[in-house]
Amino acid sequence: MSSHIPLPKDKHNKSKLFVTRSPISSKKHEYSKLIQTHPFNHQISIISQSTTVQTLEKYIGPYYQITLKLSDLIDPAFIANYIKRNTLIALCSNRFIDADDVFAIDGQKLILSVGKDTYETLGLVGRHAQFPLERGSRFVIEIDLLADCMDPEKKYFQRVRSRFDAVLHEPVEFIVGYFDKTTGTPVTFDVPGATIVTPQFDTRTLQNAVVPSIPECLFSTNEQTDTWTEHAHEMFEWIGLAANCSQAILTNDSQTSAYSVPEPNSKKDMQVVTVRGLLSATAIHSAINELIAAHTEFYVCVWGFDDAPVSWNSSEHSFYVSGENMYAQAYVPQRNCCLSFQACGPWDAFS
Repeated sequence: MSSHIPLPKDKHNKSKLFVTRSPISSKKHEYSKLIQTHPFNHQISIISQSTTVQTLEKYIGPYYQITLKLSDLIDPAFIANYIKRNTLIALCSNRFIDADDVFAIDGQKLILSVGKDTYETLGLVGRHAQFPLERGSRFVIEIDLLADCMDPEKKYFQRVRSRFDAVLHEPVEFIVGYFDKTTGTPVTFDVPGATIVTPQFDTRTLQNAVVPSIPECLFSTNEQTDTWTEHAHEMFEWIGLAANCSQAILTNDSQTSAYSVPEPNSKKDMQVVTVRGLLSATAIHSAINELIAAHTEFYVCVWGFDDAPVSWNSSEHSFYVSGENMYAQAYVPQRNCCLSFQACGPWDAFS
C-alpha cells in the first residue's frame, strides 16, 4: 500500500513536496515509476555504508555533445537507427526554458517549447504552454517520432520538415545520451560530429556522520498528522544534506549550526558517490535494483535539469524562482520499504 500526499504548502513558496511510501516488492512498482518517468537527469548521489561506485560505473557511462539541425532529428534514417533501436535522450545546451526556444527528445517525442514569435512563424500546431501564466506568450509542440504520420510519404512529415527548413534551420547545440532500452547502459552514438563526454564521478567518505533512524510512523501509516509531516520533512532534509556532504550532519552541534539531526540517531561511516552528466533513468533504475539486492539500507538523491521542458510523466516544466525537479529516496530492504520524496518547482505541471 502506498500514499501519495502533497505536504502542506508554505504561503510564501509555491514549490511542492510529495511523499510516497511503497513496498519494494509491490507489483505496482511505485518506486520504479518515479525513476523511469523522469527522463532528464543531470546528477545522482547515493549515500550508503558500503561502496556503490562500482555499481554506478557499471551502468552510467559516456554521453555526447553535438550540433544538429532540427531537420536532422526527424530524418528517417536518424529515426530508424537511433529512436527505434534504443533510447535517445537529447536536450539543447545553453538555453533557458523561461527565455529561449528549447528543444528536446525524451526517448520518443521531439518537444519544442517556443516563444510566441517562433510559434506564429513556424506554423505547426501546438498548444498554449501552462507556464508562464500569461496565456499566449509561450507554446509547446510535441512530435511523436514513431507515429505513422512521420512516414516520409505523409503530408504531416513533409509539412514539419519544410517548416523546420524555413524557420528553425539554424544549428543547435545538444547533449545526447544514447542508452540500451533494457539496462540503460550507454550505446555508441556514431553520428558525425559527436564528441564524447565522460560523466564526473566523485566519492567522499563521511566519517562518524550522524544518521537519523527513520521514524516508525513513516513505515506504518498513511495518516497525514502533524507529526508525520514533520518527520517526512526532516528525512528529506537530511538526505539532501548528506548528498551535499554537509558539515551539519558531521558536527550536529547546535552551537555552530541551526540544523540538528533528528533523534533518535547514531554515528556511522557513510560513503557518498555522486555522478554528474546526462544520466539515463533506466541506468539509475538498474543500479538501484542491484543495490536493493544487497539488502542494505541506502539513500538516493537525483536532480533534473532546471531547463528541461518536461519533468515526470511528460508533465510540462518551466522555471520560476527555481526550476527544481528532483527526487530523493530512502531504501530499507529489510523492511521491504521505499520512501520517495518528489520536489517540484512552482511551474511544474506534475504538481
